[in-house]
Amino acid sequence: MSKASIKYVSLFILVLLCQGSNLSATAVQDSKINPYMLFTYLKDTDSRQILQVKMTNITQVGEVPLPGLNIRFYNNETLLGEATTDTEGNASYIIGSSLPLFASEDGSWPFNAIFDGDSLTEETSGELSINDVDIEMKVIEEEGERIVTLKATTLTGDGHVPVTGEEIGVYVPRMFSLLPVSIGMLDENGTFTIKFPDDIPGDSLGNLTVIGRFNDHYSFGNVERREETRWGTKAEMAAPVYRSLWSTLAPKWMVISLAVMLLGVWGHYTYVIINLFRIRKEGLKNRK
Repeated sequence: MSKASIKYVSLFILVLLCQGSNLSATAVQDSKINPYMLFTYLKDTDSRQILQVKMTNITQVGEVPLPGLNIRFYNNETLLGEATTDTEGNASYIIGSSLPLFASEDGSWPFNAIFDGDSLTEETSGELSINDVDIEMKVIEEEGERIVTLKATTLTGDGHVPVTGEEIGVYVPRMFSLLPVSIGMLDENGTFTIKFPDDIPGDSLGNLTVIGRFNDHYSFGNVERREETRWGTKAEMAAPVYRSLWSTLAPKWMVISLAVMLLGVWGHYTYVIINLFRIRKEGLKNRK
């Protein structure tokens, strides 16, 4: 094959590669994040009604939060308000207590959360249908036993009526979640009673938060009532940690030895790189 033919073939391959690169870049540019929206409802212990959204991108390594996304919250077709997701991908809106809410024929409130999408993220939305419910909680001690009683009622045309046959639970908060103490069903009077255990850790004074809660209920969402008690066992001060091979605090001689070895390794790397530059510089001088 002549030199001219080789030149033209090479040029043709180069053009094809450039076009392929442009197509790949365009495909990457046009691809958008398909977000996952978790839309939930919370009625807290102060009876505040809170709409909550968590926006994430599901990847092979797990869920990645999506901050800076504007979420609009609706009751039926009425805009309630807007919120922007934070660094954890969370956005929330507190419904004003004086705001009248639209209710469906079955008495439930229809809520929607909408993200319109942007240049990087596809649009998405979520919806909820919530029936309002109230929880009363009594925390008492009787004859040396600690008793927690929950009562749930809902408002109908006949006034407040008991909620029966629904699952409810008693929890205590932990660092990243709620620890279930007891979960059961509301009886025909809408009540659920348990004996609270005496071996649950509290703070250094034994303080503990007891929570009565509907947790991710299909109709009520999350509804809770909290009460502060001294029913926890007192947390003991941790013993001081001494430097040793079996502790998380390494002995000083080991830290110093590791530092010297790392310094020696990086020193050799630096010495080799400097010599490579010197060799290159000498080569350029010899060419002249």
